[in-house]
Amino acid sequence: MVKKAFDYKKLGFKAGIEIHAQLSTKKKLFCHCPASLTNEEAQAVVQRRFRPVLGEMGKYDPALLIEFEKGHTIFYEVFDSICTYELDETPPFPINTEALYDGIKLARMVNCQIVTETNVCRKNYLDGSVTSGFQRTALIGYDGYISLKKEFSSLEGKKLPITWIYIEEDAARKDNERSGDKEIFFKLDRLGIPLIEIVTDHNLYSPTEVVSAARSLGMLIKSSGLARKGLGTIRQDINVSISKGDRVELKGIQLLKLIPDAIDLEIQRQLGLISIQEELQKRNIHPKDIPLQILNITEIFFKTSSKIVQSALKRKEEVFLFPITGFKGLLGRELQPNKRFGTELSERVKSFTDLKGIIHSDEDLTRYNFSVSEIHELSEFCREDNLAYVIAIGKKDKAHKALNFVHERIIAAFQGVHPETRHVDEEGISTFTRDLHGRSRLYPDTDLLPIVVDSDRVKEIDKNLPPNLWDKIQQLSKEYSISRKLAENLIYDNKDQIFVELMQKGAPIKVVVTTLTQTLTTISREGVDIDNITKFHLIDIFEALKSKQIAKEAIPEILVQLGTDPTKSTAKIISKFGYLSLKELDELIITVLQRTQNLIKERKMDAFSPLMGIIMKEVRGKIDGKIISERLRKYLEEQISQNVRGEN
Repeated sequence: MVKKAFDYKKLGFKAGIEIHAQLSTKKKLFCHCPASLTNEEAQAVVQRRFRPVLGEMGKYDPALLIEFEKGHTIFYEVFDSICTYELDETPPFPINTEALYDGIKLARMVNCQIVTETNVCRKNYLDGSVTSGFQRTALIGYDGYISLKKEFSSLEGKKLPITWIYIEEDAARKDNERSGDKEIFFKLDRLGIPLIEIVTDHNLYSPTEVVSAARSLGMLIKSSGLARKGLGTIRQDINVSISKGDRVELKGIQLLKLIPDAIDLEIQRQLGLISIQEELQKRNIHPKDIPLQILNITEIFFKTSSKIVQSALKRKEEVFLFPITGFKGLLGRELQPNKRFGTELSERVKSFTDLKGIIHSDEDLTRYNFSVSEIHELSEFCREDNLAYVIAIGKKDKAHKALNFVHERIIAAFQGVHPETRHVDEEGISTFTRDLHGRSRLYPDTDLLPIVVDSDRVKEIDKNLPPNLWDKIQQLSKEYSISRKLAENLIYDNKDQIFVELMQKGAPIKVVVTTLTQTLTTISREGVDIDNITKFHLIDIFEALKSKQIAKEAIPEILVQLGTDPTKSTAKIISKFGYLSLKELDELIITVLQRTQNLIKERKMDAFSPLMGIIMKEVRGKIDGKIISERLRKYLEEQISQNVRGEN
């Protein structure tokens, strides 16, 4: 299915963003453990089960009840770097004030009002990502804004309201390699790392504005120097709706370029659900017309050739059918590429039970190896006009439970779009995760006293706020004659300060830019820990370049060695890459040409590129690449001429 272009204004599209960023503190939010991840093996594993509790208003959150019904067993991997707080065996320590006031600084950077007193609250989760069954969170700011610029927004100077800013503890990280359908494993090293959550208003009216807001907030957070770096340290969720739809939360979007596709595909999905709602109205079908009636049809398949059913029958499982009045053709209606309404029913079943999915009447039943007679008998259930059905295979209690979830989703279809949380894959297509949580999961934490915010410290923060982000970009671009885009990237990666310092020391701008924006990124992707490379290392390297101790080609290899072992002396590493003399270079080129005669005879001047690669590897940055290119070309042309004369 081809992605469509939409008139967002006509559709009444609007969106808001929730950005979560880990703060760069030494300790966790409610204990003294190090705020860092570990690669060590777990020292122990702890098993837990969870149950729902009443919210402050005396009600259960429906999403928590559904999570409880999944019946998961949770296992926690325990490390030396954690304490009994992460295991929920001791109460929390007083809040980490470094994290609290770093969060307040970020709140002031987006023009938020700061609360005079904050109370830590509990936010219930039963998915196992927090050992206590709730996440501790505290409101620190409200009623702020950021300005979007014309480069990214349809409106110059558009203000995006910041509704709330919270500081909270991050969740445990899931161990996907060990987790299964019923047993979920989590690593406890990430649990408790301080996290800032910025919630915007829903006044973004196109995917372009959403990208602008996400990029602007991301740049502000990164440029503050208060947030951690690396994949997974900043996560953004997008709340999307259209006028006839409802709010759907899209999670798991880490790349800005994925946002437009994810939004358009969600709009497409919501329009498809609205079309189903309208079709039901045309057919004069109502929720009362669809009672939960479950039929045992196992006898139809006693002689089946279907491997799915055969395996189920061997396990003493049965086949059940739920007839759905008025839904013929609607279960097969496509909502996203290769995803139909029937797929949404199946996703809910897989999310809430341990069944692998469902079968429905709008599918090609031959793909399950059902015989002609079996398909004919199933069609007898569809004699009534527009009647459809869903089949679940499993133990009676599990199959009935699955079809009950199907029935609930079928009834929700009469409302059009169902509010829910969906995970977005790398192509922008979303999958059902859970229903949206309500307010009943939030209540005050009785283990912590109210926290009074130090007004004098807030005033001090205000005096030392960094310059406006956009002014900072413009100033950097103008002062050093670099593009606005490059200035943004330097600030976004928190490399603008070292860039300025290197410029002031007379380093060549092109080499500095390449090193900071490309080389460091490249070696990081290759597994080098670039956090080991300090600004003093970079200063030493460019001083050596300026004094002609090294060629610019040596910089990547020097950075690799520093990142791999930061205890090494920079001077000693640099000394290994001293300049090669022209005489030494000529001798190397001649030697390489002699041992590659077959290549030269076969490819002539086309052999230049592979020969250049061989020599560059040999010299390892000890001489300028331009010099190597000139000398190699000269000697190669001479060698080819000699070969031609020899042949004649």
